[in-house]
Amino acid sequence: MQKFQIKLIHGAETWLIIFCFVFAVSGQKISSDKIALEGLERRIEDGKLAEVEKDLFDFVIAHPKDANGFALMARLRLKQNRLNESKSLSNKALSLEPTLIRAKLSLSLAHFQLNEIQESRDVLSSISENEIPDNSTRLNIAEAFAVIGDCQRALKTVEALPLRIRDREALPMRAGCFLKLNDTNNFNQLISITKSLAKQNPRIAIRFAKILSKGALHKEVVELLRLVVVPSSKNVEALLLLAKSEIRLKNFQIAKSYLARAEKIQPTSSELFFLKSFLESEQGNSVRSLELLEKSLELDPRNTEKLMQLVVSAMRANQPDKAVRVAEILTNLEPQNPEFLYLLGAASLQNNNLEKAESLLTKYLESRPTDSRGCLALGVTFAGQADKLADARQQLQHCLAIDPGNYEAAYQLGLTYKTQGESEKAIEYFERTVKLFPNHASGLRDLGAMYMQTGAEEKARPLLEQAVLLNPNDADAHFQLSRLYNIIGEHELGKKHLQIFQKLKTPKKDGM
Repeated sequence: MQKFQIKLIHGAETWLIIFCFVFAVSGQKISSDKIALEGLERRIEDGKLAEVEKDLFDFVIAHPKDANGFALMARLRLKQNRLNESKSLSNKALSLEPTLIRAKLSLSLAHFQLNEIQESRDVLSSISENEIPDNSTRLNIAEAFAVIGDCQRALKTVEALPLRIRDREALPMRAGCFLKLNDTNNFNQLISITKSLAKQNPRIAIRFAKILSKGALHKEVVELLRLVVVPSSKNVEALLLLAKSEIRLKNFQIAKSYLARAEKIQPTSSELFFLKSFLESEQGNSVRSLELLEKSLELDPRNTEKLMQLVVSAMRANQPDKAVRVAEILTNLEPQNPEFLYLLGAASLQNNNLEKAESLLTKYLESRPTDSRGCLALGVTFAGQADKLADARQQLQHCLAIDPGNYEAAYQLGLTYKTQGESEKAIEYFERTVKLFPNHASGLRDLGAMYMQTGAEEKARPLLEQAVLLNPNDADAHFQLSRLYNIIGEHELGKKHLQIFQKLKTPKKDGM
């Protein structure tokens, strides 16, 4: 009996050893999976999206029951602006683990970027206090509340964090919320704290500078980042942020120097090409700006900010076909995004597809009825259709009711009366245009022409001369000025401006 008991004991020891071995192997596998996911997550947060995609996809295929893998894939798709895919992957993760916070965060942000505001807030609000495992997760939740515009909840959430986190990692998020809430005192205090940290913690300073940049506080961006970017600095992100703010401040040569430094370190950065494009655009070089922007998008083809800028740049370069094609890409990515509807409508208007423009701009104004840009664009669309002149005038009057300072609406109203030969009403709105904006070259030209038409040559002369000074390449302004000079007997001046008119009207030969 004793030997038998010893056998059982030895057997129990054997099974215990086997159990411990299996548990250890399983633990090692769980640990290695966790380490692998953490590595993939770091690469995503570092912006290495294309590089990480295959490895993460392979991980998800190999671990079909791992909710964290699907949640991380959702995060990747969110950063790639593949928002519907991100939503689907987040929901898959939540079907496997219903309380997984990282999946809820990605789902909320995807809803928000798709303009599904209430759904976004509902997802975040579903996170209960007892589900928050650590300070890092709490900070992520607070930052998500800030992104969707619920700053009261963001600040309340972050208050539970230790002071060392609130005054370090949470500084940028808190600053953004204080800006939105117009809390100047608290915001200024955070600027002072960040400046004191800048040299030893450039990462926090750069994140804070991004908040300042979004708030159009470009002078403050420069002051802060100059503490980080010393002559030997190789921080490309800081150099590019500085360049962006200097461009906004019209300090073009300084901006060029920062871009040159960044280019030496990272010559094929998408953001570098984007800012070089922005610099060219601000200096009036539309064609070159467009070339650089297309280079940027070759490296980052789904970036909606850059696609939006490409639409604007194509319109400025008088390439409406391209503007329409790119705007259609944007609306395919996010069909309900109002801003993308506006851009496609405006591009279609420039491309003379008035029926399409009318449909898109009408839909846009349903979501943003007081937006002056959309109002004006729809008014111009109506004005381009001979049978909708009354609609055009009604729409443009509505634009002036929304914003009495909308000089472009007043100008377009003047044109509707000018084309119908209603001189008195045309003069009324052209006078209103130049009163609101004294340097409106087209308004000055057309008001001068109307004065001349009604026999008021003395009133016409200074207006037409000013129009030519403001826009020397406006052929019609030179033509009207030539007519005026001939009427008042200054024939040499009339001849001079007629020659300029003819030169501007002569088509340029290729290569000239």
